Amino acid sequence: MNQSPKTFLEFYETVGANYPEEQVVYHTLYGRLRKAFILSYLQRMQGSLLDIGCNSGHYLAAYQNGDRWGMDLSRAVLRRTPDILHQRLVVADAERLYAFRPASFDHALCSEVLEHCLNPSAVFAGIAHVLKPGGRALITTPNYKDEKPGWVEVGCLSEYGVHGDANGRYYHTAYRPQELNELASAAGLVPVECGTLEKEVKYAAKLPAALLVSGRMLNRWLRSRKFEAWLLRRFNQLSLQIYSFCRITGLQPLLLRWIDEGVRSYIWVEKPAAD
Repeated sequence: MNQSPKTFLEFYETVGANYPEEQVVYHTLYGRLRKAFILSYLQRMQGSLLDIGCNSGHYLAAYQNGDRWGMDLSRAVLRRTPDILHQRLVVADAERLYAFRPASFDHALCSEVLEHCLNPSAVFAGIAHVLKPGGRALITTPNYKDEKPGWVEVGCLSEYGVHGDANGRYYHTAYRPQELNELASAAGLVPVECGTLEKEVKYAAKLPAALLVSGRMLNRWLRSRKFEAWLLRRFNQLSLQIYSFCRITGLQPLLLRWIDEGVRSYIWVEKPAAD
C-alpha cells in the first residue's frame, strides 16, 4: 500500500491544521515522560539545533543553548509556533534534508517522526548530511515487541477531521533499538547511546488499559464519541495517578525491576569528526 507524495503531504497538512498534538500528548503520562527525557538531552547540547518535525515548536522554545531552527512538513502546524521562532522555520520533508547545506548544524532532534516516514534510511542519511563533524542527534520512535506495525487506522484522529487512505489508514510504524542502531551505522553515524524509555507506562497504564478495553467493548453497542473521549480522559488521568502514587510511596524502583523495555526506542548518535 502506497501514498503519492501529494496525498502524503495533504494528509499531514490536515493533521497539522486540525490535530493539537502537543496539547494532547503532553497531558498524558507517556508525553510527560518523553518530554523530560528529551529536555535532559537538550540540556547537554551546545550550539545550533535543527528540530526535524518540530510541530508547533515545543522543544525549540525550550532550547536556550544556541541558534534554533525548526522544520516540518505541515505549513499549518508551523503557523502555531511562537512568534520569536518564525524567522527560522522551514517547510521541508524529513526524507529530503539535502535541501539544507552540508554540515549546517551542531545538533539535531528527530522525535516521533521516523515512524511516519516510508524511507527511514533517507532520514538518517539526511541527519548525517546536516550535522557538523562531531555533532550529535537524538532520535526517538515508538518501540514494538511482536509484529512490526505498518499501515494503521487513524483512530482518534478522525475526531479532528483527519482521514487516512481509502481504507481509513495511515503509515505509522515502530523501531526496535537495534534497528535504529543499524540505520544510524549505515548512514555513517556513530551510535553513542541506544535503548528504550517510558518504562513507567508499562506498570502505570496496565489497570487503566484494562478499563479502557472494557469500556470500548461497551461502546461498540453505545457508539458514543463522547463516551470514547471520556474513556481516554479517564485512562490518562488514572495512569498519571498510579504513576504519582508509585513514585511517592517508593514502589517505582521495585516495579521497574520487572520491566525490561519501555514503549519507546531512542538513539543518540554522533557524526564522526573530520580527519
